[in-house]
Amino acid sequence: MRKDFTAMTSSRRLSLTGAASRFASNRSGLAAVEFAFIAPIMILLFFGVLEASSAYSVNRKVVLASNTLADLVAQETSITKSSLEDLFVGMEDVIDPRDINVTFRVVSVALDTATGEVKVRWSLDSSGGTPYATGSVYPGSLDAALLDDASSLIVAETSYDYASPISQKVIGPISMNKAATRWPRLSSRVQYCVVAGSCTS
Repeated sequence: MRKDFTAMTSSRRLSLTGAASRFASNRSGLAAVEFAFIAPIMILLFFGVLEASSAYSVNRKVVLASNTLADLVAQETSITKSSLEDLFVGMEDVIDPRDINVTFRVVSVALDTATGEVKVRWSLDSSGGTPYATGSVYPGSLDAALLDDASSLIVAETSYDYASPISQKVIGPISMNKAATRWPRLSSRVQYCVVAGSCTS
C-alpha cells in the first residue's frame, strides 16, 4: 500500500513538473503580450514624429511669409492700403492655401533722436486696423543704434496659432510669432497711402 502511495505521489510530481515545464516553454501568446505592451508606445512615437515634423514645416512657412512680406514692401517707395491687403492674402497662401486664422502686421519705424526711442511711423494689420499708434514706441526688439531719424525700417510680423486635429486635442494650439525686418531699397522711407495721393512716411 505504501509503495502504491509513493508511486502515485511521484507520478503527480512528475506530472506537475512536466506541466510547469510545458507552460514555461509555451511561447505561442508571448508575442501578442509583448505587442500589447509596446504598441501604444510605438503608436505614440509615430504620431509624435508626424506632428513635430508638421509643426516644424509650418513654422518655416511662417518665417518665409514674414521675410517675403517685409522684402516686398521694402521694394516700394510708397504702398497703398489695397496693395498691402493683397500682399496679406498672398502671404496667407504661403502658409496654407486653405482658409486659416493668421494675422499679419506691417510697421514702419524710425529713431526719435530726441528720446533715443524707436517709434512707429505707420502700421497696418491684415484686419485693416492700426496695430501700433503713430508716434508710439515700438514694443518689438530692435537695436536703436542701427536706426536714424532720416530713414525708416520696415517690420513684418506674423502671428499664427497652428493646430492639427491631433495636436489640438492633446496640447492645444501652438502659437507661432515671427518678425522680419528690411531696409527700404529705393528710398529712405516707404510711404503708406490710404489711397493714392494721401500718404504718410
